[in-house]
Amino acid sequence: MKKLYILCAAALGLAFTACDEVEDMTGLPQTNPQEAPFGTDAVAVTPGNSAVINLQALNASGEAVELAAATLTGAPEGYTVVLEPEMAKTDDFAGAVALEAKNAAGTVSIAPDALQDVYYSSFTKDPREATVYIRYAAYAVTGNTSVRLGGPDYFYGPYPYSVKPFDAAKEIADGYTLEIAKSDDFSDAMTFAFANTGVSPYDDPAFKVTAMYSDADYQAGLKWRIVSSTGVIYGPAGGTDASGDLLEGVAAGNVVAASPMLMDINMLTDTYDYKQAYTCLYTPGTANGWSAAASQTLTTDDYVNYKGLVSIIGDGFKFNPDTDWLGKDFGLGGTLEKNVADNGIVTYTGKANGGGNIKPDVDGLYYVEINFATKDMTLTYMSTIGIIGGFNGWGESLALTPSADFRTWVSAPVEFPAGCEWKFRANNDWAHNWGTDASALVFNGGNIVTAEAGTYIVTFDCSSVPYTAVLAKQ
Repeated sequence: MKKLYILCAAALGLAFTACDEVEDMTGLPQTNPQEAPFGTDAVAVTPGNSAVINLQALNASGEAVELAAATLTGAPEGYTVVLEPEMAKTDDFAGAVALEAKNAAGTVSIAPDALQDVYYSSFTKDPREATVYIRYAAYAVTGNTSVRLGGPDYFYGPYPYSVKPFDAAKEIADGYTLEIAKSDDFSDAMTFAFANTGVSPYDDPAFKVTAMYSDADYQAGLKWRIVSSTGVIYGPAGGTDASGDLLEGVAAGNVVAASPMLMDINMLTDTYDYKQAYTCLYTPGTANGWSAAASQTLTTDDYVNYKGLVSIIGDGFKFNPDTDWLGKDFGLGGTLEKNVADNGIVTYTGKANGGGNIKPDVDGLYYVEINFATKDMTLTYMSTIGIIGGFNGWGESLALTPSADFRTWVSAPVEFPAGCEWKFRANNDWAHNWGTDASALVFNGGNIVTAEAGTYIVTFDCSSVPYTAVLAKQ
């Protein structure tokens, strides 16, 4: 009589227990005596050499990285143990990555270049010695049968390993400083520390700094160079260009941008780029008595593209990166071209590379965008500012009434349900909308949430950045 024996494993801890024996002819189960169980303590995992694993040296000698050895005791005859490793940078195993390792004679190993590839692609390209953590899933294996010891979530370890990756093709320092001097003597130079995103410079070799100096010093002539935290001095290959290649040991370059100057460097490619960097552009004009300090401002996140809302009335406005009239202001060069889109939205385009007032043919509020480098500008007319949301089923915008200078817009009383979500938008369209936080509105942001039900008068205030919403409960 043939009998089929089925191997079973406990849900937690490997154990070979009594299983049903099925009679082929009758289909009736019979019972075998329980076999001796063995669990997770039947496997002993010993991590590899505790010394630093020098991947480059091992690769050069053709040796594998011996990760761990394992012994299995108390198992039924014919079973061996197989380890499957996974590696992480932290012992909580966030972002863990499986390693394609080789099991042989109770050991698990991996080629140095394979470990290097995983380390660089998954964790960091930093070539300096670091600690990684490896843990192991263990399997008892015989023939085509494989059972994970301890269940699907059980691991042996974690074990820390010190790893020295391959050398980097180029050494990058942790920090760099921009030095600016009034001559070739840098002993009394102004210094400005570069910053990056805070990760290893091998993962993000881009650094940025803003330097401030007087107009008088700039007009008299300034020199610049870059010094690494390891003492290496870099200068510009071109000498007087505002962008180009960095070279070690060359003469300092000439500063060719007035303050404030924003410099970007990439120390993987040894390149630099700098330009005049204003945190905002003021918009003095008729709406504010031609006072830059009292004007609305355009903001930027890259010191090239500036944008924001501007009230334009009467004789129009100009751009000014300063609050004083020191000759830095600039305005219209040529003419403004008017365009009306199919949806009725009006825009004006032109160049702000001249001295003329910027004056569209309709007074009102405009969303102004300008590229500081090219001086290309676009003015989008805000024919309406409205609110839209759960109070009206996200239908048509409820238009607000503007003040005489178009800086504040006020709603009629509106009934908000509890937990009402809503936003501001212009031109009854989603191209220009504001939300997220009533106290600091975000352009194209999320919905504003008003918790308490009631009747409110809503005010949109764009007189200064950040724009705000005021809700007055009636």
